[in-house]
This record gives sequence, structure tokens and C-alpha cells, in this order.
Amino acid sequence: MSKSSDDPKPQEDRREPSSSVGQADTRHASKAEEPASDKNAVKAQHETSSQDWWHAAEPSAELSQPANAAPETGVYPSTGSGTADVYFCGHTKLFSLNRALQAIAKEKLTGSLRSFWDQEPIDLLAQNGEIMFVTTRDSNLYCPETPAVLASLDAETIGKALSQQSETGTPFFLSLARQESMARQPAMDLMRHYGQRLFSQLWTSTRVWIMFEKNTELLHDIADVAGEPKVDDWAFETLRLIQTLDHRLSLDPTSIPAYTRDGFERIQKLKLTAEEAHFASQFNGVRSVQQIAKNLRLDLKSAHLALFRFLALEIVECWPASTATKPEQKSIFQRFRRSSRLGG
Repeated sequence: MSKSSDDPKPQEDRREPSSSVGQADTRHASKAEEPASDKNAVKAQHETSSQDWWHAAEPSAELSQPANAAPETGVYPSTGSGTADVYFCGHTKLFSLNRALQAIAKEKLTGSLRSFWDQEPIDLLAQNGEIMFVTTRDSNLYCPETPAVLASLDAETIGKALSQQSETGTPFFLSLARQESMARQPAMDLMRHYGQRLFSQLWTSTRVWIMFEKNTELLHDIADVAGEPKVDDWAFETLRLIQTLDHRLSLDPTSIPAYTRDGFERIQKLKLTAEEAHFASQFNGVRSVQQIAKNLRLDLKSAHLALFRFLALEIVECWPASTATKPEQKSIFQRFRRSSRLGG
């Protein structure tokens, strides 16, 4: 898409963005409002929120579980000798899933992004910045139903593949393909789909602790798996699998979506459908969620779900409605007409 003189710019001088969708961002805080006694703490916070936050030192005992979390039954990484291979870690309220994926892509990392939540941990395998696959040792969580393609396979064969996944984490579709029990391409397609569906559940979970480990046994045997080099496109596909949002992710209809610093550049590279591009064309830093829904004849629930995908990838952020009345800027729909061809 070509840029014109009326391109929307990141909204940097507005009020603090709304936190109702669970996005944590401190880059708009005013230094003038910070107490002098907290200068050291502010400096540390700024360093953490910079784009190089993932260059973390070896984790300390303070990072053994999320901040402000009372002792619970949930699964969280523990400290120990294994933490020597941890490249970064933290709660998604501080280090979002998007930032973790961006770090993997930009730093061309190889290892496993482990996500600890209220169920069995989820592993995203990456090699040289490309996503290989997503898995978990809980095969029922991974694939709760039986795909029709497996109906003709021997139950014992499937059982062995499921047992291997429970022991090593290797997706059972990959095991079936390797032993030629099913055609390779359908197996790879199913492995990709169920891995993305599994990962999609993390976007709406409020209790996720992530940890990137540079060394993992599963990486020793993935030479036959093709990676996903376009991380943003892969992540957006996982967000498309989310069909409902609960009240914890509610959004004020009067809030105003605006592009983040690199959001406008990133959205032009995304593989969007015509409908998604049309929706994104409404982000001009002036229109509210309610006005966008009205313009596109969408109900607020559908508009919020569509917006959530861009919020999760931190392409946009939502600001509180201004008390001052401002004229609406001209539509930038023409700039996004070409984006409808990105899906091709």
C-alpha cells in the first residue's frame, strides 16, 4: 500500500490508553508526574518496557511466579538448574504474548516459548525466528475431538502416537506422518490447525506466565518440519480462531483506537481479508469504537472482537474518549482499498 500525506500517525500526546482489554503499556507515562524518590524505579521500568526487554539476565528467585500473585495451585515455572537456559520470562501483564513473539522473530531465536496457565503448559517451538509448531503433553487439551481423517486408522496406532505426545510433547499428527500411518500433508495441516487453536486460548487468559528456553529436546528432531517465517500473520490466524470474549475483556464503546508507534507499518504487511482491511481503515485516532461499529453496520460485540485482534498484536491501542469535541478526520478508506488484495 502506498502512503499519502493524510496517513494516520501514532497518537502520542493523548491521555493514557484504556487498560480494560488487559494491555499493559507504560511508554506514555509523563516523567514530570513521577516523584523524584522513584527515579531509580522509573528507570528500571523504562528499561523493562523498551523493545530490548528480552535481553534479560539470568532469572532470580523473584521471578519464580507472577508479581502480586498469591500462592495458588496453578502451574508456574520454578527456579533451579534448568533456568540457566532461560532467555526471558515474565507474566503477560508485563511482557505480552505479542512482545514475546516479536522477540523470537527479531532475534531469530531457537528454543521453546513455554506458557504456564491454569492447564497443562503449552510449548511453542521456534527455530531461527520461525515458528515450527505448538504442542502440549495433554493430548486431550491439544485435540479434544477425533478428526474424521483418523476414523480409518488403527486404534492401537493412534494410541501409541498419543502416548508419545504425553511423554515427549511430539504432536501425535507428526508421529503418525513419520510412521506413514497417514498422508504427510494432511497430518501437517492438522498439526498446524490444532497448534494454532491451542495457542489462541492464551490470548484471552488472564493468568499466563511465559518463559523462553533456548535448549529443548523437541528441537533435536524437527528437521522434517517446515517453519512459519511470518510471525505476525501466524499470530493473527490464531486470533481469528477466537469467537467470543468474556466480560473481563470488556471495552468502553466510547474509547478511541489509535495506531501504536510501529502499528501502521506492521498492519500494511499483514495478510488481511477485505473485511479486516476495511475495519482497520477506520482507525484514525478520532473515531470511537461505537462510531466505527455504526459506520460498518456492526453490533458492538462483533466490532470489539474484530478490534481485539489488533489490540492483542499491539498494532493499535485504545484511548479514553476526549472531553473536547473534535471534527472527524477524512476517511482513509481509499488507502486501504489495496489492502484487500493482501489476502491474494
